[in-house]
Amino acid sequence: EKIPYDAQPPITVDEALHRAYAARADFQSAQLRVRAAEAQRRSALEERLPSLYFDGNYGLGGPTPDQVHSTYEAMGSIKFPIFLGGKIHADSLQADANLATAKSELENLRGQIDQDVRNALLDVDSSSQQVQVAKSNVDLANQTLGQARDRFVAGVTDNIEVVQAQDAVASANESFISSLLNYNVARISLARAQGIAETGVMEYLKGRPNNGADSGN
Repeated sequence: EKIPYDAQPPITVDEALHRAYAARADFQSAQLRVRAAEAQRRSALEERLPSLYFDGNYGLGGPTPDQVHSTYEAMGSIKFPIFLGGKIHADSLQADANLATAKSELENLRGQIDQDVRNALLDVDSSSQQVQVAKSNVDLANQTLGQARDRFVAGVTDNIEVVQAQDAVASANESFISSLLNYNVARISLARAQGIAETGVMEYLKGRPNNGADSGN
């Protein structure tokens, strides 16, 4: 089946990055690790605070069934972490280290995604231009072949010129096929960089079957 050539819809770097940050599972996972580390740090800091506990009980009691009355009990207590200073300090240091590591991993991944998306956009733009040039070469080679055939039919030239023109058409078509492949690979790489490879690529490859005329040379 022919893979159609559809020009990549215009998209800015910021739009592509926004889509990547919203769709890539590895980036979402890294953000969750940062939030988990922040929660761990807050929990470690709150270990220094006193704890307040309440408890209560309600029941019935009496010497005989006809003399039953209600009973109540309420209790409250406050716990101060007086002798846990060393443990709390160690927990805080560990939480700070985990948070710093998670943030560093997130920023490194953000930078990698930025580079992946920018490189993919450059590849798409470059390969698209190559496709246009290759398509123009195919059209020119076909025109040259047509003129060579006309001259051969008119007896102006021999079949050598026609054969050479046919070779030029075959070479131009090979270049076009190669450039189209590079373009499609670049678009798939862009979809992967944005985290939409599973959905975007399948929709693209399903394509519009009747739009394959440009790639049918």
